[in-house]
Parts: sequence; C-alpha cells; structure tokens
Amino acid sequence: MNTDNLAPPPSGRLIVKRDGRSITRRIPKPVVIIDTREQAPFTFTAMTNWIGGTVSRKLDVGDYSVVGMERLLRLERKSLTDLISTLMHGRQRFLRECEALAKFRHAALLIEATYEDVKSFYHEDLCTSAHPNAVSGSLDAVEARFGIPVIYTSRHRPLAQEKAASWLSKHFTYWHLEEDGLGRVLQTGDI
Repeated sequence: MNTDNLAPPPSGRLIVKRDGRSITRRIPKPVVIIDTREQAPFTFTAMTNWIGGTVSRKLDVGDYSVVGMERLLRLERKSLTDLISTLMHGRQRFLRECEALAKFRHAALLIEATYEDVKSFYHEDLCTSAHPNAVSGSLDAVEARFGIPVIYTSRHRPLAQEKAASWLSKHFTYWHLEEDGLGRVLQTGDI
C-alpha cells in the first residue's frame, strides 16, 4: 500500500466548544483498556492527542474498552486472517461473542482490512478456501442480526490503529459531555 498520499493523523485534540469558547481542556483524554488476551494489541502511542494512556485488563468480551465506560463500550478487532479463520472454524464461538457485544450501548467490530480486501480472492498466504462472498456476507449478517457496526479500516496497521483511537476517543468525549450535563454535542449549535 502506498501511504505517501495519506493525510497524517490530526495533531490536535478534538475541539469542544460551548458558547464559542473552547472547553477542550476540561475533557480528559480516555484511558483505553486493552484485553490481556489481545495477541498483537494496538499501542496508541502515536495517538497521544486523543488517548491519555492504556491499561491492560481482562475483558469478558471485546478487545478494547475505556476506563469508566466498561459497562457501555466495547471494540472487537479482527485482522483479515483472524476474521476468516474465526468465521470458517470458530463461527459458533464468534456468534456468541457478537451476542455478548450487542449488549453494550456502544460496540463495533473493527476489521483490519478494507472492504476490497475482504471481497478479493485470498492468496495462499491466508491458507483458506473461504470464498470472499461468504466472509463479506457473514459480516453483513452480523451487522443486521446484532446491530453491531462493522468498521472496515486498512491492512496498514497505523491506519487501523488511528481509526480505533478516533472511534474510542469520540465515544468517550460524547459520553463525558453527557455525564457532565453539557449535552451530546461537540459545539453549541451542532445537531
């Protein structure tokens, strides 16, 4: 993948304003919980503008959550290889995990691949006879059945990590604003 034409991650914080004045500094950065069983976890070290740090804890479901939102938020991450393997060989277990994920107010399945990657015939390095339509159709079924959004990102790990950090930090920010009685908007006048 040619990454020369990609915009770098934002270098600043998510701007939160009330009555034209920034209250961004009043909003803490989320501390991401990384499941202890995560094989190759995101580090979020390049995302310090959005993420305040990480802690490692066992999560019953999902790979990531945020301190304070443990009962509300989960993000499940799958590489393309793991996704195919899970859908073809661990399907029933995966569906049980999706059922558990669906109980969270904010849950998503982050795929470390583009939709084009999922829909392309798989090379021998993936060691599978799975058909791309079976994989993409299964993801559509998970989304429809459980209401869990599927977020396609990239096989380029920094992009997938950026998307995860953005998703986690934005959910945290909106939640924090609600908890502080400041409404569920980033700026006064937003819909």
